[in-house]
Amino acid sequence: MVKRKILLITSRFPFPPLGGDKLKTYFLIQLLSSRYDVHLVSLIDRPITSEDRLFCKQYCYMYTLFYKSKYHSFIRALKSLYNGKPIQVNYYYFSDVAAYIDSIADQYDCVINTLIRTSEYVLNLNNYKLLDMVDSVALNYQRSKNKATSLFWRLLYKFELKKVEMYEKMCIERYNYTFCVNKNEALTLTRYGNVEWIPNGVNPKLLIYRSEVQSHKKCIAFFGKMDYQPNIDAVKWFIEKVFGYLDSDITFLIVGVYPTSEISSLANERIIVTGYIEDPYRILSECRAIVAPMQTGGGIQNKILEMMALKKIIVTTFLGAEPIVGAKDKEHLLICETALQMAKQLNDICNFPEHFSAIGQNARELIAHFYTWENYGAKLFKLIDSISPEHNSGFQ
Repeated sequence: MVKRKILLITSRFPFPPLGGDKLKTYFLIQLLSSRYDVHLVSLIDRPITSEDRLFCKQYCYMYTLFYKSKYHSFIRALKSLYNGKPIQVNYYYFSDVAAYIDSIADQYDCVINTLIRTSEYVLNLNNYKLLDMVDSVALNYQRSKNKATSLFWRLLYKFELKKVEMYEKMCIERYNYTFCVNKNEALTLTRYGNVEWIPNGVNPKLLIYRSEVQSHKKCIAFFGKMDYQPNIDAVKWFIEKVFGYLDSDITFLIVGVYPTSEISSLANERIIVTGYIEDPYRILSECRAIVAPMQTGGGIQNKILEMMALKKIIVTTFLGAEPIVGAKDKEHLLICETALQMAKQLNDICNFPEHFSAIGQNARELIAHFYTWENYGAKLFKLIDSISPEHNSGFQ
């Protein structure tokens, strides 16, 4: 039987998989390549390396990478001032990339786009189209427009909200299927078209991860890409509202790549900003608890799923916990909505860790049963394999 050919278009090259969006695409490519012939078309904002090409050759039957500097993307983004399209759509749209996709699209049985920012390339194509929206940018902006700690981002969210709402609606109407990682967001968006809930999985190695590190047991940690505004908002809220109520012998680790100067400046004897660590899970696995005090953002937090897979005790807000279907407060994680409640919970965990061990075990079992890439792949394959003959006359 001839394999179906998939054209996968991404706004960021997924290797190395640093950050939630790259990690998601990294596993998506591996899943698709196990069943289909994948042609990856990706933008990349840095020089292409031999390791990049090796990754592509391992998983893609074809690949085409377009180097676009951040400067050129910024110039493209300025079009948002007059063309009515969201900034991120303009930022990632280039005419030579569009011409290339137009020239090859009819060779493929299905086109998959990651995020709405690449949708402009295929909106008018007749292919069977799937949009991996991940999460609703509009709903994220709606939640964050008054809560972001950065004035710049608050203004941006307000400026972009209506444009993003209309663009997401148009995308859902024009795609055969759109899928989201957050069940409630998927249900909300079904009024525009076919939207499926497909939650992310975690790296299966984390379910059996073991570490011999012993030096961070009196620590709690936040884990995430630290130039991502919702992560910055969460860390700043935690330090300003919660940290001062923690016992004086507790150290707070901020573990994640690309810390901004704003985050790095928070470091002191009890607040450690690690920056890039080759294996962050060695340190994280030995911390008493992981905090995810999300105040803004959307979708589902990969960092929470990964830490649950490590059997860590997660202390989070309703915003962080709500997308994880099946997770219950005090059974799989701990939900705190006030600063004092969160501080008390973390002090209790650090002083009496044995009282909370069952939560970590329950968390791992939940992830192992429901949040795996195998489960993700099964749902995605069903959508692709449902392609009817009129969309694919060459498939036998």
